[in-house]
Amino acid sequence: MKKVKTKKKRKFKFRIFGYAFLVFLGYQVTFNVIMNIKLADTNEDFIKGLLADSNYHLLYEKKANNLLSKAFSYFFDINSPVSILENTFHYKANEMESSGYVSNPNKEEKVSKEQKVPLVYIYNSHQAEQYQGKALEPYNITPGVMMASYIFQDKLEKLDVSTIVMEDNLIDYMNLNNMKHAQSYKASRVFASKTIEKNPNLKLILDLHRDSIPKEKSTAVINNKSVAKLVFVVGNEHDNYEQNLEMTNKLNNMIKEKYPTLTRGVLIKGGSGNNGIYNQDLSPKLTVLEIGTDTNTIDEVLNTIELLAPIIAEFVHEA
Repeated sequence: MKKVKTKKKRKFKFRIFGYAFLVFLGYQVTFNVIMNIKLADTNEDFIKGLLADSNYHLLYEKKANNLLSKAFSYFFDINSPVSILENTFHYKANEMESSGYVSNPNKEEKVSKEQKVPLVYIYNSHQAEQYQGKALEPYNITPGVMMASYIFQDKLEKLDVSTIVMEDNLIDYMNLNNMKHAQSYKASRVFASKTIEKNPNLKLILDLHRDSIPKEKSTAVINNKSVAKLVFVVGNEHDNYEQNLEMTNKLNNMIKEKYPTLTRGVLIKGGSGNNGIYNQDLSPKLTVLEIGTDTNTIDEVLNTIELLAPIIAEFVHEA
């Protein structure tokens, strides 16, 4: 009789433990869904998250430090746009090595980002320009040129090219100063000029945009992947524009030599209806880079950045 009672007690304990585990698991699942149902309530919140610390890995501080989220992190980090995008579009970190440029693996441990001298500066005079991105709709994120800039930074940093991205919110600045869209370059100049002055060792300054031409003219297939074509724009209405043009032509030729269909070339603009300067009088290293169009998807833009980043790394290290 005692053995029977002992067995019953053990079974009862196991049942209690099982029920408790199921309740705990249910709580974890429910809590995680509630906490992570949206990475950001609006695209503006997402962008503000990017600007908060110049580190897109701090996308949103909603993730709970719980059992389920830890298990989830084995697959990808829900707080990292790069992780989400790379897993969504099947990128691998080592793909950069097969693109042609690899940083020295025997180098000593890298100096922290704060101590490294920035070589590339990326900003967006038109921060609101967007791409297509159905894969990001569940996260309530509309991808645009700002996201592309931060992805660009990530890829260049992996190639040992210290890169900074504009953290300032031009849209808020323009609204506060009653500036219209046509004054975007005037607004970006305020912030870009300070950054350029503060970082005299910059080798390349990119004002990153997207075009608004038909998709068939802005898309190509390279290495069996659909990519967004790029084009450079140089303004000819300032005294030293030839220096900007020479630098831009050199970079474009490097791209054309490796991927002839990736670039649409270099456009020289000036005269009526054109800006003609594009803030390029601030530095002979400054050029406008347009990647894709409004109908290109963010994964096509990412495919372009995968090809372009190693070329820029080579260009910068040779400069």
